[in-house]
Amino acid sequence: MQGSKELREKLATACRLLYMEGLMDHAGLAGARIPETGNLLLNPREMRGTPGRHPGIMAADDLVVVDPEGRKVEGENNPPSETPIFTGVFRARPDAMAVFHLHLPTATLFSVVGKPILPIGVMGSPFGESVPVCADGTLIQRPEQGDGVARALGNSLAVILQGHGAVIVGGSVEEAFVASVLLEDNAVRQYRAAMIGTPRAMERGELEEARRQVWNPKVVAKIWTFYLLKAQAQGLLEG
Repeated sequence: MQGSKELREKLATACRLLYMEGLMDHAGLAGARIPETGNLLLNPREMRGTPGRHPGIMAADDLVVVDPEGRKVEGENNPPSETPIFTGVFRARPDAMAVFHLHLPTATLFSVVGKPILPIGVMGSPFGESVPVCADGTLIQRPEQGDGVARALGNSLAVILQGHGAVIVGGSVEEAFVASVLLEDNAVRQYRAAMIGTPRAMERGELEEARRQVWNPKVVAKIWTFYLLKAQAQGLLEG
């Protein structure tokens, strides 16, 4: 079976945690690069003989493997229709080992009204001065569209798809998960702050220092562990 058991379990767990936090729905996607082969491990179009999928019950065996061009090489289920997101981004970003496509409820709204997501607090600093936006708001189902998402993403941690959702990358499944949580949290805080007045964004030296403080393996592990323990406390994961 391609993809180590540990990687499969971790990606399936990430799907469950994202669902728990209201960040992954019936259409949310998660993928990881398999180091040994370069192939891609993805959550599927459908699972267990149903016409769809549910991230809250995603299991390691539900995942499907495709090659770097998106052709299925392993799995009982079929790859998602938006597989070009993964092939495009993974091809353009050799540093990325995990890519998520999520319909983040608040972060997506900023693209609808043409306002940038800004780093208004320390936990928003990993995303830089603003989160880029990809103008293509349709489903990303063709290779050239996936390449367009990758160009819009550039070297950033995340990109917003116009009125559609977000694509978030990480050097690991844990990083992509934590970045997803932080992106939506920053967007929620910016939205609430705008109800009071004009949000102030972190700038230059302050922004760089904040990013150094929070975007490192120690903090990523701390946040990932918190959500694992939260799921265990709620009986959603075994301890």
